[in-house]
Amino acid sequence: MKTPWYETAPGATAALLATRLFVDCDLYTFNLAGAIGGVSVLRYGAGPVDVSVLGTVWPAATVTFDQDKAKAVAHWKTGLDTDTWQVVVAPRNVDPRTGAADPDAIGTAPFLAALRAGALDGAEVQVDRAFAASFPAPGNAMAPTGVVTIFYGRVAEIDLGRSQAVITVASHLKLLAGQMPRRLYQASCIHTLFDAGCTLKAADFAVAGSVVAVSADGSTVTATLAAPAGSGSYALGRMAMTSGASDGFARSIRAYANGTPATLNLIAPFALGIAPGDSFTAWPGCDKTIATCGKFANQVNFGGEPNIPAPEVAF
Repeated sequence: MKTPWYETAPGATAALLATRLFVDCDLYTFNLAGAIGGVSVLRYGAGPVDVSVLGTVWPAATVTFDQDKAKAVAHWKTGLDTDTWQVVVAPRNVDPRTGAADPDAIGTAPFLAALRAGALDGAEVQVDRAFAASFPAPGNAMAPTGVVTIFYGRVAEIDLGRSQAVITVASHLKLLAGQMPRRLYQASCIHTLFDAGCTLKAADFAVAGSVVAVSADGSTVTATLAAPAGSGSYALGRMAMTSGASDGFARSIRAYANGTPATLNLIAPFALGIAPGDSFTAWPGCDKTIATCGKFANQVNFGGEPNIPAPEVAF
C-alpha cells in the first residue's frame, strides 16, 4: 500500500485495512490552470457523504463521480508508458432541495458549459482514496482513518455529452513525450512571452479594458483600451475576462487596431459570451523576432539565432 498522506495515527490505515471491515470513497481535487470566476480549486467526493480532512471538505451532494454503471477506470503500467485515469461525471440538472436549475457550476457557469469553454484545460488532478471503519449518519461528514493518493496527473481529454462528461487524466509521464532536444537552433525566439526564459513579468504589461461592443459571431470586440507597452500591439497577445459570464476565461488575439474604441479580433470567441460593460485584462503580443524583442528592451534574453543562414542558402 502507498504511504498515506493523512492518518489519525501512524499505522492506523494499515491496521484498518487488515480487519477487512472498512468503507472507502474517492476524492477528486482539480487545481485549475487559472482562476475561473474567482475559483482556482475544485473538490468533489465520490461517496455518499461529505469527507472532511484537516479542515478541507470534499462534498458529496454535487457533481456525481464514479456512477454505478460507469466506474472510474485506471491504467497503470511499469515503465515509462503514460498511466491514465478515466472517470464519468454528471452534474445535477436540478437541486432537489431548492429546485434551482443547474446548481453545479464552475465560477458562475453551469458545470458542463464551463467544461465546453475550457475550464479544466491544463488542470492538474489528484485522486485520493479515503478509508474509514464505517460511513457516518446522514448529514454528517466522514472523518477518515487514512487518505492515500492513488493517481496524480493532468487533464488530457474531455468527451462531452448532453448530461455528462468523460474526463481522461494522464499522468505526468506524458511530459516525457515532448520533443527532444527541447531547444533547437532557429531564427525566431524559442521562449514564450513572459515565461521564465523571457524573464519579463506579465503584471508589468497588463492593461485593463472594458468591452464596448461585440460582433454577432463574437470574434471581434471593440473596447475602451489603451495601447500597451512593449511591442505596442495586442496582436498575438491575449485578453482575460475579469467580470461577466466569461469571468476567468481567456482568448488569444489575432489582430489589433488602435483607436477610440480599440478593436480586437480574437482567435476564437468566448464560449460563454461577453457583453458590453464586461471588464478584462489584456497583454501585448510578441512575434518572436529580435526587432520586437528590442521594443521590449529584452534582447539580452532573446532565445533565437537570427544570423544563422537558412538551410537553402548556398555557400
